[in-house]
Amino acid sequence: MALNWLEEVVSHLYKLRGYIVLENEDLPMPEGISGRGDADIIAFKDGNLVHVECTVWWGPGIAGEEKAFEKLNSKFERAQDLIFKRYSFLERYGPIIKIFVTSTTNANRQHGRPWDNLQAWCNDNDIELIAINSVIEDLIRELGRENPGPLRVGVKGIALFLMHLIRNDFLKSP
Repeated sequence: MALNWLEEVVSHLYKLRGYIVLENEDLPMPEGISGRGDADIIAFKDGNLVHVECTVWWGPGIAGEEKAFEKLNSKFERAQDLIFKRYSFLERYGPIIKIFVTSTTNANRQHGRPWDNLQAWCNDNDIELIAINSVIEDLIRELGRENPGPLRVGVKGIALFLMHLIRNDFLKSP
């Protein structure tokens, strides 16, 4: 499965921070949930093991919210078993830090959109909730530190695009 833009941004940020990153690790769905899924991002460095799930839009509506929470929780739970089974050396990294990144933000919610419910659910399940705007700001800062001068060889993809936008004053660096 190819990375969506959100996964690409998050993955690139972890790589810039020196993490080893695994993307889209196949994750069979449990009985009762059709299809297959994946663990979007698994990153490790210096004793930290991070599992990140990314959703471009979180807005299942009140009727579908419980099922969406159940599916997300299932991915986090099953990913832990998969990670340690496939990559047993990662067990030494200790507990997995669980992060959920979404393009939905508290600032753009309206008409009862479920940001507050999502935040409460994440808090109850020891999952850090991050809006993509924070990730993009961090990525821009990291790109500025890594590439303070003229464009360097090796910068590609969405990072190259962001650097182009900043250097040509389409975006302001945070």
